[in-house]
Amino acid sequence: MLPKVNRRQWPRHEKQYLVQISTSLASGSTPATVSNFSRGGLCFLHSEPLDKGAGVMIRLPQDLIGLARDVRAKVKWCVPSRSGGYAVGVQYVEPLRWTRYE
Repeated sequence: MLPKVNRRQWPRHEKQYLVQISTSLASGSTPATVSNFSRGGLCFLHSEPLDKGAGVMIRLPQDLIGLARDVRAKVKWCVPSRSGGYAVGVQYVEPLRWTRYE
């Protein structure tokens, strides 16, 4: 059996946070629970499926990265979650320059 290779560019942090997700100006924002994050992206639970490649705006809280800010991201994958809803993996359009967990 081959060893599992970590293809991630930045360390992934397993921590739950509440963020606000906006998929369009018309839809407003909805809360989502982050399950893990890094400088390059994050995974969150969402009530609706999101299309691969779709753009989203995420309001990251101050206690997650040290400064509350909105970041643009693209959906990389979306799968049904065992706990209901959908697990969504996104990649930031521009990697974060810092996080509190680096």
